[in-house]
Amino acid sequence: MKYSLILLLLFAPLFSGEEATIKRVHSHLLIKDYSSAERECKEALALYPESDALKKVYIKALAKEGKDEEALSYWRESGLGDRAEDHELIETLAWGILTRSENSSQFVVSIASLMSAFYTDDVRAVRMLLDQLSSTNAIIRAMAAQLSPHYRDADLIEELKRLLKEERSWFVRLEVIQALGTMEVKDIKETLTKIICRSRSTAEEKAAAIASLVTIYEEIDDEEFSSLALSKRAGLRHLACQIVSHLDLKEQRSAIVKLLSDPTSDVRIAALNTLNFLGIKDLDPAYLSKIIDLTSDAHPPVALTASWIVARLAPQTALQVLRKHVYSSDDQSRRLAAYILGRTGSVGYQLTREVMRVSPDPYVKANLALGMIGQGGDLTYAGDVLYTFLMLRQGKVMWDSSANSLFQVLSPSRICHIPNVPQYPTMVDQLTRLEILGRLAILSHPLAEEAIKSFLTHHALGVTFTASTTLLEEGGEEAIDILRALLEEEDQNVRIQAALVLALAGGETEAVEVLQDAYSRMDRDMKVNILGALGHIGDPASIPFLLNLLEEPYQILKVVAASALIQCVYH
Repeated sequence: MKYSLILLLLFAPLFSGEEATIKRVHSHLLIKDYSSAERECKEALALYPESDALKKVYIKALAKEGKDEEALSYWRESGLGDRAEDHELIETLAWGILTRSENSSQFVVSIASLMSAFYTDDVRAVRMLLDQLSSTNAIIRAMAAQLSPHYRDADLIEELKRLLKEERSWFVRLEVIQALGTMEVKDIKETLTKIICRSRSTAEEKAAAIASLVTIYEEIDDEEFSSLALSKRAGLRHLACQIVSHLDLKEQRSAIVKLLSDPTSDVRIAALNTLNFLGIKDLDPAYLSKIIDLTSDAHPPVALTASWIVARLAPQTALQVLRKHVYSSDDQSRRLAAYILGRTGSVGYQLTREVMRVSPDPYVKANLALGMIGQGGDLTYAGDVLYTFLMLRQGKVMWDSSANSLFQVLSPSRICHIPNVPQYPTMVDQLTRLEILGRLAILSHPLAEEAIKSFLTHHALGVTFTASTTLLEEGGEEAIDILRALLEEEDQNVRIQAALVLALAGGETEAVEVLQDAYSRMDRDMKVNILGALGHIGDPASIPFLLNLLEEPYQILKVVAASALIQCVYH
């Protein structure tokens, strides 16, 4: 008894005091015993009420326990809320909000939490992605699969491989296939091959499986290539063409030529595309003759693809086919023919002018103009046609590559709503129009600024990052100059949306100021977009503004503000 008392007196300093308490609290946090950590902090703060170190660890314990509102409230009351430079504490508060919202009963909040964590580029987002890949909600599983390739974590790969075999929802399987392909996971070749060969696989799944398989191949031996090229499965023959293009296997040209006679039109088109990629200038005359023969193929996309390839070698033959189809009664063939005619450049100049003059189909004229871009010559007329199309065409539009993946043909939208993307048809329409606007900017068309202004006036950019990327990739520096000018517009909607695009493009200071100034006057959806843009820029100067938003009444705004804070802290 005497020795026990002596030991207790000797070691008492190790088990009491401010520093010892903080160490014990960290130990509790390490083993995820958050309630004990909170209790220890409360008891210690009663003894050391002025200790900033204890206040910080108490806030951390509350945030970890999912009591982010209490953590925020105490942070304000304790006096620590005035220290915007304490990045570690700010990060703790923000992650507390994101973690608690991960499994919110509100679907939109759960999605926002996942997306917000993803944009932080923090390793903690991997844990959240892993959890959501097992979500009971198929939409959330699809979103998690779509975001996973950014992190390329081994645990994520294993979970995606499990989903590849077990997932029942087709749109989730599609995202899983694409994610594993992007990550170049090599041990899924057999599974993807089965998807290509399986009769009940959807066309979208087969296309995704082929695209993913192509990225996996770094080389292929003759035996394996022959098994693909001679397979009884059209999907595998199609894959053989894609691999030759991907690996630039000129030595396999003769095998691809044989596929020009394939019974499946998609394989014939893939063979034509591959031969064009490999180059036809030094092609054997007998092989070239086979391509010319395909200009009279019964399947219009095959005939039109062949015509495009031989336009400079056999112009009369090509133009005869293009004339036939550009005046066809079949909408899809007519528009594809118009786009290809525009791509023939000087060879099809006379026919192009004729079609522009007499065709009543605005889509034919627009596709001709789109095809002409990049072919040289005076493109003022092409710009006029595209401007007129954008101003007058009210219905939704889309890019259609179903005839041939090499050709993006403008057509009326056939997009249907899909469960994992809100307002999907509208989003596709907006992105399509933004690409056309970008091309107008590249052409330095005198009415490009007016067209962009009109778009920003009548369309709310629901997916601002994708939308801005589309416009700026297509329009380049010319588009940026136009958007800078629009920051001075009287119309608040135009000014805000121009600022959004510029902010996402690279963090224009003036754009950031415009966004912060307008925030309080915007509706909830636009506030989400503004916060997302500020997070993407990651300017530390935005931290005080964002800190004031952590107590927003809407949970989704708190979540996106927390994500933006983390991104600003990391920058």
